[in-house]
Amino acid sequence: MAFTTLKSLDAEIKQLEAQKKLVEKRDGEVPKALAVLQRYAKVLTPAQRRQVAKLIGESIDTQPARAPKAGTGSLKGRKLGKVAAKYRLPSGETWAGRGLTPKAFATWAKSADGKAWAKANPGAKFPAADGAVTKSPTKAVRKVTKAVKKASKAKPIRKPAKKGTAKAAS
Repeated sequence: MAFTTLKSLDAEIKQLEAQKKLVEKRDGEVPKALAVLQRYAKVLTPAQRRQVAKLIGESIDTQPARAPKAGTGSLKGRKLGKVAAKYRLPSGETWAGRGLTPKAFATWAKSADGKAWAKANPGAKFPAADGAVTKSPTKAVRKVTKAVKKASKAKPIRKPAKKGTAKAAS
């Protein structure tokens, strides 16, 4: 039995050595493939570059190879920078004041604590992040602002020019 076990172990060793040679060959080709990808990276789109980086497990710079011309691109896919928090709840949650009101803020406003705060700070939406109370404009102020904007957009009325009164010579 020892002889058959020795033969099977020898066969397994040969198989593992063959696999090792394949892996070493593949590892030797990886730097070549990376060099080719780096050479052609300029013609790849940012999405393609991200996909290649994901496959090889590296991070890449996300700057496009060519900057789009001003005024030709759509604003739909643009990324906005981070905005400082405008509101902060006593629990520590923050919100920049953009988009839909987060659920935590909506539930806090409906709670007894939120109602008490709103009663003490009329006109303010939520507690400010910096501690100061920010009040939203009242309806009257909004109406006046709207009327002023509308009036400034209106075209001025021009009076017709007066016709000269020329005396006829008799």
